[in-house]
Amino acid sequence: MHHDLTLTGHGVRLVPLAPEHAAPLVAFVDDRVWRGMSSPTPRDEAAMAAQVHAALEDPARVAFAVLDHATGEVLGSSSLYEINRAMGRLELGHTFYAPRVWGTHVNPATKLALMTLAFEQWGMHRVAFRVDTRNARSLAAVRRLGARDEGVLRGHRVAADGSRGDSAYLAVLADEWPAARMRLLTRLGETVGEPDAGARDLTDDERSSVVLIGGRSGVGKTTVAHALHALLTRADVPHAVIEGDYLDLAHPAPHAHRLAERNLAAVWSAYRELGYRRLVYTNTVSPQYADDLAAAMGDRPHVTAVLLTASDEDAHARLAQREHGAELAAHVGRSTRAAVALEQGCPPAVHRVDTTGRTPDELAHQIASLAHWLP
Repeated sequence: MHHDLTLTGHGVRLVPLAPEHAAPLVAFVDDRVWRGMSSPTPRDEAAMAAQVHAALEDPARVAFAVLDHATGEVLGSSSLYEINRAMGRLELGHTFYAPRVWGTHVNPATKLALMTLAFEQWGMHRVAFRVDTRNARSLAAVRRLGARDEGVLRGHRVAADGSRGDSAYLAVLADEWPAARMRLLTRLGETVGEPDAGARDLTDDERSSVVLIGGRSGVGKTTVAHALHALLTRADVPHAVIEGDYLDLAHPAPHAHRLAERNLAAVWSAYRELGYRRLVYTNTVSPQYADDLAAAMGDRPHVTAVLLTASDEDAHARLAQREHGAELAAHVGRSTRAAVALEQGCPPAVHRVDTTGRTPDELAHQIASLAHWLP
């Protein structure tokens, strides 16, 4: 659909997708960027121009180029499509960005602009997201919006290589939009309600600092966190350590209620009252959800996100030291799958730290250096 809509806010400007955007878009598109799309990765300007033409010829799709508001640089593209005004529903997708802006303000700012248009100007009741279940990065990004999982359509899509994949459906409804909007604004640094620690009034020195340590099972997250704790204690650096896995360890699992983040907000508020400003937080997926965890802390923390990595052999050997039999096999399977999902889901800004052949003390020193915590 040809349109004349322009949306702005939070450092981005969305303009109608046009043929002149093909060259700057294809300049950064590769297989990583195009993961989850059903068409082949466009390798040259002509192939990207064909993608732009297809978007403009779809009468139920409103496609945008995402630009840096200050410089006009093309950062990516996103669309509203399958638009059905009579039913009050549409889907948000066909989204891709330059890798250098992954994990920055660009995606939440773009989603805020598009969802505001859908809910507040067009009066839509439902904004849905359709994601290839193999695309861990996109699934994590959509869930961070507050979209609710609705199920998986098996064998729903055919990839460019001919393989069949499943489609996960997630959605935000009109009555859920205010909460989703609040989450987006919080991630973008807006004051929403009353921040727990007066975040907007904090000086840079008063803000807290958090090290997020994540990684697959068997990579040594807890051991490294203990070594970091010992190192900081010897250097008389005030800090707290929170094992994130215990913040929502319950049955039935309360993940849908975001209990880990709510508990983190409460616990960190208590630490702040006592004067603590540095936090070591361990959890398998914490580097992937750095934005949500930082927002939960409530004081715009400086974030150092670390993904510990290890070879399959090393991780499995470590797991064998604490698990046996069927439990070991189950942990090994989960660890292998987690390693792939974390590598795909963590943005480039996350520090990858290889643990192979290194002691916990060596790793602790490297992480403390990355966070600039040692005198």
